[in-house]
Amino acid sequence: MKWLKIFILLTILFIFFYSRIAPIVNQTVPYTYDQGRDFLRAEEILREKKLVFLGPTTGIMGVYHGVWWYYLLAAFYLIFNGMPSGFYIGLFILSSAAIFLFAYFIHKKFDFFSLIFFLIIVSASEFFVRLAFFVSNNTIAPLFVLLYLFALYKYTVEGKKFYLLLIGLALGFIFEFEVAFGIFFITSFILASIFFSKFRNIFTKIDSLKLILTGIVIPTLPRILFELKNNFIQTNSLLSFFKDPTSTNKISYKTAFLERVNLFFNYFVKMFPSELLILAIITILLLCLFIIKGQKEIFSKKSSLIYFLSFQTLLLFFLSTLNNSNFFWDYYLDGIQFILLFLIILIFSLNESYSFLIIKLFFISVFFITNILSFLPQLKKTEIPQLGLRADIKTVRYLLDNNKKQFCMRVYTPPIFPYTYQYLLGYFSKIENRMYPVDKYVDNKCWYIVDKENYPERVVKWREINTPKNAKLTKTKKMSNGTNIELWQIPQN
Repeated sequence: MKWLKIFILLTILFIFFYSRIAPIVNQTVPYTYDQGRDFLRAEEILREKKLVFLGPTTGIMGVYHGVWWYYLLAAFYLIFNGMPSGFYIGLFILSSAAIFLFAYFIHKKFDFFSLIFFLIIVSASEFFVRLAFFVSNNTIAPLFVLLYLFALYKYTVEGKKFYLLLIGLALGFIFEFEVAFGIFFITSFILASIFFSKFRNIFTKIDSLKLILTGIVIPTLPRILFELKNNFIQTNSLLSFFKDPTSTNKISYKTAFLERVNLFFNYFVKMFPSELLILAIITILLLCLFIIKGQKEIFSKKSSLIYFLSFQTLLLFFLSTLNNSNFFWDYYLDGIQFILLFLIILIFSLNESYSFLIIKLFFISVFFITNILSFLPQLKKTEIPQLGLRADIKTVRYLLDNNKKQFCMRVYTPPIFPYTYQYLLGYFSKIENRMYPVDKYVDNKCWYIVDKENYPERVVKWREINTPKNAKLTKTKKMSNGTNIELWQIPQN
């Protein structure tokens, strides 16, 4: 049995690391406008030794995410000397460390079954895998949901007030890394606490309230300082948005409700290997069985936490339906997946009888086999697709290899700002000790990068502005990702 456990654990760990490391090594990780913008911002902070207080925009005019995202990227920049892949390696290490620390907590407080189930789900599920290499501020918020769940469990079971500080830190950092999720999450926590005496006492006892508020204030301090200095400009912008949400199309409550039902259902189903609906249905049926047949002595110890998290999740759902904007992105609530997964583990631990142990073993066997079968096609892939960071590096390398001296370069890329190419060219220019390209014709020649665009009229308009009337196209290179590299030359008289 010991060797079987080791085999299962090693197999899951292999899937876990392969699914995350392969895209980073192959450089097929997402690399878009947002990544380029944020990498440049991190570089600017270090270059100018500039203290900043705000992170990237939230999409709401005048409201920004927390600055901790930029400082985290700046740390990755320093460690890896600005190497583009370094940001992804850093995120992989950070996310993996958070997941394994939580896995260790599960193993200590529950059992081997709970540990294996948790690792099976996080090893190959698309959402959890993406946390390792989708370099964006909203991928960090779910990691603090893990801290929240850990602290909430410890406070519920042990009652030590220190864990209130950790709960506050988790709430504060969730808000700073993803403002939308933070607003919903903190509001749902406060509302849920009202209905549970153990948590209601947090807000009625001064010492407890001080601890949780201290935890929230620490990560939000840069934002607070900015607000005090600028007459609460973000707060006013946010309040204005709530009063009159900017949206192309407002939707009815019924439409919003149905959309959130679909969203939460997808959150649940997409946790499972290959997003198999049958696995989700089996899990729901078993959850019902374990709740009905839960052992009383175990249920009494864990019921308050199960009820609280279930109620908070329900509140998150209904709070999200109050947003009648048609711009409610799926990632706004990323992190709920960890709550759902932890609830499953809590409920499956309600009955430890022999008959239920057999059910657990069968259940985990099905998941383990499904996980392997869904993973095997990845091992058969031999051709590396030209996309993401890999494609843009190949484009930049083509230009650098064809120009040993300074050259002219103009870029069209949706949405207009070529941050992705700017960062890559800056990095390679630095490590190869080359001059950065300019946007004025050099020796009557200029290279054009034209990314794939779904609206050709935009490219036509851009060309009219950026191409001299007497310039001639002398060379074209079409990259495998659809990008065109063109050499334009002005004939000499």
